[in-house]
Amino acid sequence: MKWRRRNFLINKDFQLRFIIRTLFGILIMALFVAFTAYYTTWVRIMDQFYNIPPVASQFAPLFFSVNRTLVFLLFLFLLVAALLSVFISHTIAGPMYRFEQTLKALREGDLTQHIELRRSDEFTSMVDLFNTLSSQWREEVVRNRKLVEDAMEAAKKGAGGKTAKGSEIQAALAKLKDSWRKYKTE
Repeated sequence: MKWRRRNFLINKDFQLRFIIRTLFGILIMALFVAFTAYYTTWVRIMDQFYNIPPVASQFAPLFFSVNRTLVFLLFLFLLVAALLSVFISHTIAGPMYRFEQTLKALREGDLTQHIELRRSDEFTSMVDLFNTLSSQWREEVVRNRKLVEDAMEAAKKGAGGKTAKGSEIQAALAKLKDSWRKYKTE
């Protein structure tokens, strides 16, 4: 596939901020859920059985084991969330990288640029709009070049002693002026 990316950290600054923010949110939610589950479960169990020494002593190893498992699962959950956030941020950073590279080429005057994204990437509707706009600009530049060439040819005919009508030059320049009229510059 032509547009398959192999580097998952395309825009490291953006993606690392995204990952940190995602993990922070997930960590806060996980701690809230863990605290709520811990408090509502273990505190009530210990309140009921703490005063019965034989039962309380049997709960101690179970309590330690469950707490160790919960901490392990929390770290495992955060690791999985970090990996998922890398992939999710990739579907955002990849298209933004393509936009950036294409805009740089357009700035240099390359109007042949066209953006293609993978189906799983974000911003596909913006890409369609961008490609349509780029195509329209390219077609307009081609038309305007032709108008300028026609005006220059008519001017050469007039300068070379051939009878060039001033109206041909004026008509070509008027079309050129009209084609640029739709753009706002002020």
